[in-house]
This record gives sequence, structure tokens and C-alpha cells, in this order.
Amino acid sequence: LSAAAAASFCANGYFAVSVEDIATKAGVSRMTFYRHFAGKAALAIALFEQNVANWMPRYLAITDHPTLDRAIVQSWLEDLFEADRESGQLLRVFIQANVAESGFTEAAHSLLSTLVAELGAHIPAFALDPQADRKRWLEAWLLIYEILDQSNHAARGAGVSTDPLIIEILADRFLQFVGSAP
Repeated sequence: LSAAAAASFCANGYFAVSVEDIATKAGVSRMTFYRHFAGKAALAIALFEQNVANWMPRYLAITDHPTLDRAIVQSWLEDLFEADRESGQLLRVFIQANVAESGFTEAAHSLLSTLVAELGAHIPAFALDPQADRKRWLEAWLLIYEILDQSNHAARGAGVSTDPLIIEILADRFLQFVGSAP
């Protein structure tokens, strides 16, 4: 069902695809579909979560290197931007699902919180308690959000995010955040 949904969504967009379309493409009945998912939104969220698990090593690749090395940080950001360009159609689907399905926003926000925590296991600047270190944690969350958001926009060719200077600016922000850890 996930593969059928991904193919259908990428070909036609999230809005145009129905549960019936997904079930037919997967070769199952609607009843079988509903045994596995509460609806199209639940399947889209599951697809998003599956892709986050696949993409997590890319996000965390920076933890294998010196995080204050500008060239390494820029290379990491370039890799993230390239990976998003390769996944452009699927990113568009997730954007559409986010607009249509309220639960999708929570899944995306959960990704950001998880990513900050995972980075914190390796990079002291991100090792923050979301309550006790609230302001600094929000700064970390917003930094990661901005990186992923700009990468997503660049993948779609949207706005200033396609300017090569964006990666330099994001690298500066990352280095400033990591370098200002208490």
C-alpha cells in the first residue's frame, strides 16, 4: 500500500488520489486498505515517517565530523539539499498532505524535535532539555527547521532558497549556534 500510494501521489499529487486509487494500484480492496490505515491521511503520515527513518542518517551525518569545520558543515548542507532535489516529487506530496491533513503538521514537528535530540546525543550545543533550556532548545529547533525548510524550497526551485549563498548563510547560522554552546 505504501509503494502504491507513493507512486500514485508522485504521479498525480496528494489531492487527486483517492483511497480507491491506492487500493486499485496495490491490487487490494478498499476493505483491505482500511484494515491497515484509517484513511489516506494516515497512509500519508506513515509514508512520511517511513521516509524520515530513511533520511535520518543524512540528517545525522554531520555528527561524524568536526561540527566547527565550515567546509564540512557546508558539504553536509549541500548533501541535504541534493538529497531533497532527488526527492522533489515526494516532498511536494508531503507539502500537499500537510496543507490538507492536520495530523501531518504534528508528524513534521515531531521529526524536528527528534532530530534536535539525536543531534544532541553527539553535538553538545544540541544537548538541551526542551523545558529547562527552553529558549536555547527553540533556537535549535528553529535552526533545524530553517535548514530543512530551505532545502525543501530549493528542491522545488522556490524563491531565494535556490541561491547558492543560502547554503553559506545556513552554514554560518549552524556554526554560530554550535560555537556559542555554553
